[in-house]
Amino acid sequence: MSNGCGASTKTEAKYEPQIQDLDQQIAATRVEFDRLRLQSPKMTDEQKQVLQNRRADLETSLDEISADWERRLSQAREDLSAAQTAEAAEGKALAANQARRDEITKQLNELEKRRIPLARTDQIRRIAARWYSEKPEQVSEGEAGKIAAIWFGSLAVIAGLAGPITAMVALGLQRIAAQAESRSENRLSRLVRRLLLRWRWRRVRTVKVPVEVPVDREVEKRVEVPVEKVVKEILYVPVLTDDPDALRKALNEDLPAEVVDLVKVAAKGGRKRAGPA
Repeated sequence: MSNGCGASTKTEAKYEPQIQDLDQQIAATRVEFDRLRLQSPKMTDEQKQVLQNRRADLETSLDEISADWERRLSQAREDLSAAQTAEAAEGKALAANQARRDEITKQLNELEKRRIPLARTDQIRRIAARWYSEKPEQVSEGEAGKIAAIWFGSLAVIAGLAGPITAMVALGLQRIAAQAESRSENRLSRLVRRLLLRWRWRRVRTVKVPVEVPVDREVEKRVEVPVEKVVKEILYVPVLTDDPDALRKALNEDLPAEVVDLVKVAAKGGRKRAGPA
């Protein structure tokens, strides 16, 4: 609404001089109309009816023109509002595109920073840079492709010729070894002949035969023998009796002699009596 009011104010300010001229002309026309009406003779009823009809037609035409201009003005306001909305949307789109462009530029700069070390460590680009007198990161794809074709083609040629060259070298080494072996066989035969001649005059041979000799030895060996150890244990056995002497006498008769000395009979109250030895 504020945009529409602002546009209307600008339009009125633009056509303000023309409106003032029209208002002045209308005022002058009304004055002239009033003067002529006073000076003119009285109209008849037919003339009044014609004028009223004419006035009604003019008012109808004025209403139609006003409605048309109002419709046009409303349409113009709507178009202006749509244009302003589109302009705002376009401004937002331009801002978003600019931000996207800045982000892409930043990413490209980062990729370029990462590409330069990789290009400088690439063997193909280094050879191409030396050949074309450029920096490795400035070598184009076509130049790198040519150098790569030459490089790998030369490696393929070397790999293809490695087999035949190896075979030729092997044959040459075999021939040299055969010649050296024939020469060594002649020397070996002469050496064997000389050894055989020396051996003919030596009839005595010394043979070493191993003989087993028995030897008597005394061996001391310690053997641990288990020994039974008797451990004496004193037990306290309560016995209900009224005559400790009779109990002692019965124990002396029933128990072995080595056990009798160990047995002690005590009565309740701390009284002790020992039997005969």
